[in-house]
Parts: sequence; structure tokens; C-alpha cells
Amino acid sequence: MRKRNHIIPLHLNKKELAHLEAQVKLSGLAREEFLRSLIMGAQLQARPCTHHADLLHKVAGLCNNANQLAKVANTYGEASQQSVEEMTSIARAVWKEVKENW
Repeated sequence: MRKRNHIIPLHLNKKELAHLEAQVKLSGLAREEFLRSLIMGAQLQARPCTHHADLLHKVAGLCNNANQLAKVANTYGEASQQSVEEMTSIARAVWKEVKENW
């Protein structure tokens, strides 16, 4: 048996339908789920673009490198110049990508 057995017909003009479809596409939800979320008062946000996953991956790598460098520095009392330069290079690459894509 269906949980949702109440149907509410809705008539839209061409402009309203286009706007609804654009909002649904941005949300990444199905149209029915999008409308139910709005009715229940959810604050809907646009789905993150494909660049976000790549950026998060690079930032995570940067954080891992920083943690490894800190561990070496704490263990031996210093970090090699090569490690510091590598960390700086990665940080600059991530910053450049953020500036270019955002």
C-alpha cells in the first residue's frame, strides 16, 4: 500500500513550469521530492558542481601532507627543506585552482 495516497493536481503556465524544472535540476532531486521538501519547509540549496569533489580531494591531500610534515618536525625537531618546499608547492597549486575556478 502506498504511503502517499493523496494527489493534488497543479496547473502551471509555460514560464512557471520552466522555472520549476530549472530549480529541480539545480537541486539534483526528483520533481516530486523537490516539491515535498518545499512544502515541508526545507531550505533547499543547489547541488555542488563537479569541481567541488576535486577541490575537496586536493585540500584533503594538502592537509595530509601538512600532518605528515608536522609529525616529522615534532619527532625529529625539524623538517627537511624539501618537505617544506613540497608542501608550499602543493598549497600554491590548490590556491591557484581555487582562484581560477571559483
